[in-house]
Amino acid sequence: MTPTSRSCVERNCPGTVDQDGFCRLWGHPCDGGPPGADPPSSSVAPPSLSSVVRPSSVVRPSSRVPRPVPVQSREPWRPRVRPWESPALIPPARARDPLEAVLSQAVVPEHSRYCPQTTCRRRVPRVSGYCPNCGSRYSFTPPLAMGDVRAGRYRIEGCLGHGGVGWVFLARDEDMDGSWRVLKGQRNPEDREAAAAFVGERQALIALNHPRIVTITHALRPESDSDVGYLVMEYVNGGTLEDARRTIGPDGGPSAVDVPQALGYGVQILDAFEYLHDQGWLYCDLKPENVMLIGGYGPDGPLKLVDFGAARRIDNTVSPPWGTAGFEAPEVQRLGPAGPSVRSDIYTVGRTLAALTLAVSATDLRPLPVGQDLLRLPLPATLDPFARLLARATAVEPEERFGSAAEMREQVRGVRRQVRSAADGIPRPTRSTLFSPAACAFALHADVDALDMVEIVLGLPMPLVDGNDPAAGFLASLGQAEPAELIALLGTAPEHTAEVTYRMVRAYLAAGRADEAGPLLAGIPDDRRGWSLWWHQGLAALVDTDGAAARDRFGRVYGWLPGEVSARLAYAVACEVAGDHPTASAHYRGVWETDQGVVAAAFGLARCLFVTEGPRAAAAVLLTVPESSRASTVAATCAVRMLLEAPEDGHRLDAALDAAAVVEKLPPFAERDLVEAHILRIALGSDLADGRYADRRLFGHRLDPDTLRRVFERTCRSLAGHTGDRRERIALVDLANAHRPVTWW
Repeated sequence: MTPTSRSCVERNCPGTVDQDGFCRLWGHPCDGGPPGADPPSSSVAPPSLSSVVRPSSVVRPSSRVPRPVPVQSREPWRPRVRPWESPALIPPARARDPLEAVLSQAVVPEHSRYCPQTTCRRRVPRVSGYCPNCGSRYSFTPPLAMGDVRAGRYRIEGCLGHGGVGWVFLARDEDMDGSWRVLKGQRNPEDREAAAAFVGERQALIALNHPRIVTITHALRPESDSDVGYLVMEYVNGGTLEDARRTIGPDGGPSAVDVPQALGYGVQILDAFEYLHDQGWLYCDLKPENVMLIGGYGPDGPLKLVDFGAARRIDNTVSPPWGTAGFEAPEVQRLGPAGPSVRSDIYTVGRTLAALTLAVSATDLRPLPVGQDLLRLPLPATLDPFARLLARATAVEPEERFGSAAEMREQVRGVRRQVRSAADGIPRPTRSTLFSPAACAFALHADVDALDMVEIVLGLPMPLVDGNDPAAGFLASLGQAEPAELIALLGTAPEHTAEVTYRMVRAYLAAGRADEAGPLLAGIPDDRRGWSLWWHQGLAALVDTDGAAARDRFGRVYGWLPGEVSARLAYAVACEVAGDHPTASAHYRGVWETDQGVVAAAFGLARCLFVTEGPRAAAAVLLTVPESSRASTVAATCAVRMLLEAPEDGHRLDAALDAAAVVEKLPPFAERDLVEAHILRIALGSDLADGRYADRRLFGHRLDPDTLRRVFERTCRSLAGHTGDRRERIALVDLANAHRPVTWW
């Protein structure tokens, strides 16, 4: 500790405080003590780092039951650096010589050596011997050496490493022309918990067959009383995600992985998890070290899950769970054998994605928040869907997480599309499985103060009817009808289910009877109160022009479904109605970049930019509406009007020239002469002598005052010839005469 450093006293933390007032070790805000001062004395010594974060990567089950849940700081976690600002792509895993992976010296680190007796679990100092506390025999030396042969066919080539429950060896199968195999055996024969985990891994791998899961080929029985059994598995040529991200990191540390790439890995992991859960198994110990990238493929190449030592049956509520500190779910820490579930597996996926993209290891993950505080990280707006994905996957309460691997995988894919489109500008539209297709052609104008809430409610995509709802068939038979007629038809429903109620609410809102919608929503049964309820509450709030309430409800939907652009669009609308134009701009932009069929997002973004950045920025967005869109002409016309509202400053002529370029490309429209006259008048009132405009053209004419006066005169006379108002005709003729160049004839 330097003389000017300050000790962190928050929760007896052993770290020091940086110049910004945050703990260098944990990242939480802390006042600290005076420079150079030690923490205040206490009858209980402050814990060392090793007691706060166990050095071993595997959490021993006996240390978990019972174990209090770690107290979370009320302050949001704030990283000392922002790794997501400089992410790196993991290069393709190379197919290497298997012998390169053999360890020159296979030793279990001292901090990972524990007595094998469940009732003891004290740390033991030597590689082998007897526990000084209970006298139990232990050994942490590899039981096999190079040249040993097992089952008469598997010749050992060396040790690859050691996991939580067993040693891993590289071998050649002499009965299969020397093909490579991996043998995994129990690390310590005296450890009964490790033995049980080893048996569980064998049962899991025998029962499973999936391209994303390592394959077992043989199970070898012990050859003596002092021997252990071995699992013979396929050799996966490549490297782990942990190894890969450290090869691109600074000083051998982990690097922040590119978010789309990490999400691509997440999709593959969730494919494997869906299969595991369908087969009645839980993985329990997902982390970058347990994911192998197969060599010889591209950067998004296939991967496999390895190390099933922590796998367990879903219905197993007796065996102590195994996991890794920093990745396991809080209820597993709290409940022990009753804690693991599908949702605790989902939690490990979220934490693994966080570890990859935030450039942290398991130790660093310990102080990370486990829930909504992830949204407080200073992530750029383009990564907002990703932050919400992590927040839901790692929610404190299991019921707030994704309910299945398939559900999370669908949202991961949607988030990945949004993040990739924001990065490279290439739209990636797709059809939603949760929302109905919609033209999203509402509020196609540039007037910030003229939003029609009923039009918006009718134009937003709507949740698809739940196929399990008893009235789903009845609702499908209704078709299109006027609101009053639809209300009458819904009254004849054979059963007034939640889906019937939602349809009735939308009909009331469309009919202008919003006061009758609220009581209907209040009567939704508790077991059907999900995101569809929040959505319809948001619609009702929009009709009431209650921007704050709409933002809250649609924010919940967006947080629940971060991969759905429909949810993000509704949230953007709510933010605009609430007057938060910067936030609305960010989300409108995210939707527009992902799907340019949602033209309402372009108009919404233009309206918000008109307020925050000015007419030229707003018009630039509208001009990105593709010509193939039905709204392209409307967008271009709105862009012209926005440009013509540019303030009286040095850039007004630039805006007028931009508007003229747009007008020239538009098909004939009724107000074209009037728009041209307005543009010409702006040009005549500007400094045309500025050298910047020497080569510019306005409607094909040089920016010469006399030339523009003649064009303006002709335009005004043309307008005068088409108007039926005598006074307007006289005014236009006078305007033409006033700007007519002075000539001798």
